[in-house]
Amino acid sequence: MYESILQSSPIVRILVCLLPALLIVLPFVKASLKKGSENHQDDNVMTAAMRFVGAAFIFIGSFANVTAWQGASSANSSLKNELAALSALSETILDYEQDATLSDAILKITTYVQTIRDTELSDNGIKGVLVDASGLNRTQMTKNSALGVEPTIMRDSAEQQALDIRSAVIEIELADIVDERDLNRMLKQVDDFQTIRQTRLSGTWPLVPQVVIVTFLIITLATLVLIGCYPTGPSRRLKWMQVIGSVAVVSSVWFSVLSTQDVSVNSSRFDAPIEAFLIRYK
Repeated sequence: MYESILQSSPIVRILVCLLPALLIVLPFVKASLKKGSENHQDDNVMTAAMRFVGAAFIFIGSFANVTAWQGASSANSSLKNELAALSALSETILDYEQDATLSDAILKITTYVQTIRDTELSDNGIKGVLVDASGLNRTQMTKNSALGVEPTIMRDSAEQQALDIRSAVIEIELADIVDERDLNRMLKQVDDFQTIRQTRLSGTWPLVPQVVIVTFLIITLATLVLIGCYPTGPSRRLKWMQVIGSVAVVSSVWFSVLSTQDVSVNSSRFDAPIEAFLIRYK
């Protein structure tokens, strides 16, 4: 459910943050207004409680926001570095007069970038794991087959296409159409690309651990209960202003925590570098 919310549209996330908060706080507000209170002898105790719970809400909310922001920034940085490595490889290939082998290498690179956009960074993809990978698997033999063993690795389409980029560079080597210096550069660029790709895929997702989200949820419930119950007094207008403002703040913090974790191409920071790459090399 948590992951489904993270992958939902902004409108859905707004409703998920706002409606439960209202449903929780309204019964307590009505009860407190109905009861009323001219006796304020407990105000000091409840003020201290609200300050303590409010401080905990702000602290955990800020921590969750910073964690999500840093995780998303790291994922975005890895993606840019991955595209930079592929861009450097493409530029090295384009230094030569194009033939079928070199053009095929460029095609494999752009096809890979399109694939990660449509799978690993799509609404249906979670950090490189496809929700439905049927029909996108291919069997890859391992080196142990030389020992008479035939283990296999099932790779999704993006992973296989990453391997195809290396195969394309090996085809360039076998065709002997580039000089040795540029060939060594290409091989290093492929190694850099694969290392950065694994760095991107090794990032944890969801970005904010569930234990933090559960703790934040518990503190939010305590905050909403206190907001609904206290302070009580003769002014209904002030009470409703307090409740509406507090619910708006609580919902906004939750919306920020959930939305910052978007690591799909729905987010412009992930979509823009991919589109720029495809415009240049496709």
